[in-house]
Amino acid sequence: MTHPHEDLVRRYYAAREAGDRDGIRTVVADDVAWHDPYPPPHGGELQGLDNVFAQIFDAAGDITKEPPRFTLHAVLANDEHAAAIVEWTATMPEKGSMVGQEVGVFHFAAGKIREVWFFPEDHHAYREFFS
Repeated sequence: MTHPHEDLVRRYYAAREAGDRDGIRTVVADDVAWHDPYPPPHGGELQGLDNVFAQIFDAAGDITKEPPRFTLHAVLANDEHAAAIVEWTATMPEKGSMVGQEVGVFHFAAGKIREVWFFPEDHHAYREFFS
């Protein structure tokens, strides 16, 4: 039996990979605080799900031309937080593809993801790729 917060994280990544905005809205709070160290438009310090959609999903999608792929390796969850180990693949038309790993730390309130922080394996290489 999985913890409900593990289920929310798994549903988030499945919806994210599918580009399912409605699915994302079912698990992420409208007023989410988003801490993503990649350079804009692939990341940033954002407040609100609409800003996350506009800045990361839409603007980054315009550059990459295809959605990232995610492989969720593990999720550890309790009543307040979850940590996810994720491998992702992103493609930039002029740079090719990159595979990376990161840890996502999720905070929950009222049954949704309320705040999230991402910690990439190789911050410098990822910043260079996404710049």
